[in-house]
Amino acid sequence: MFYYYLCAFFTLVSSAVSCGFSIEAYLKSKLQKDISFTHAQYAMSRSFSLFFVAIGLFIFISNAYLIALSVVMIGIQLFDGIIGIKINTFKTIGPILTAIGNAIVLILFLMK
Repeated sequence: MFYYYLCAFFTLVSSAVSCGFSIEAYLKSKLQKDISFTHAQYAMSRSFSLFFVAIGLFIFISNAYLIALSVVMIGIQLFDGIIGIKINTFKTIGPILTAIGNAIVLILFLMK
């Protein structure tokens, strides 16, 4: 059960970080009043949804649920890291390390 909660926690933190970046994009684009504001709203709605679903990992204990959400968050973080290459090192390395860490914890969970 330890690895379940460790993986669930890592997935929750990953979704919270993603949600934080989408809120930042929303707040910055709100001032511009262009199409980027609409795009930021879409990103924020998806990030909030994933964050709330990640909280559910601690309420509804399910291996399949954990595996599915962990894989989704690993994919999101990997793509965020690829997108971050055009922005700066922090926005590249942070998400990629988060994806690798989440993948390692998921593998440990699956090997238990």
